[in-house]
Amino acid sequence: MPILVDGDNLLGAWRGRARTDPEKRRLAAEIHRFAASARRRILLVFDGVAEVPPPSTDVLFSGHGRAADDLILSLLRDEADPRGWIVVTNDRPLGDRCRHLGARVERCDVFRKRMTAPGGPEKPEGRIDVEDWLEWFGEET
Repeated sequence: MPILVDGDNLLGAWRGRARTDPEKRRLAAEIHRFAASARRRILLVFDGVAEVPPPSTDVLFSGHGRAADDLILSLLRDEADPRGWIVVTNDRPLGDRCRHLGARVERCDVFRKRMTAPGGPEKPEGRIDVEDWLEWFGEET
């Protein structure tokens, strides 16, 4: 199941992190490693415009005058099946709108815990992971 991450929201909820460009690049690298180890597509979305080109096509900036929330919602609306996506955010209005489109929502602290767990995502830790594992192995939830 692919994941859309509200990058500025994740950084704002992460103690010791700031919404600076170096922190955004650091987060992008960490999420890239996590996505590779988890074998999942993860799109990281930030507000505004990047000071330097994003490190990959999986890091998106909303552009001038557009919020990352709007880009996240637009990406979900463009999907044939938004129910196949998880959105990582603590932003309640954004989460509600994503759920309305059919996506699942995961809190930033839950995602961060999975992302920083030693040894990577080898076994399910939460309800969403269990559902994913059941989906991957062909069992219905």
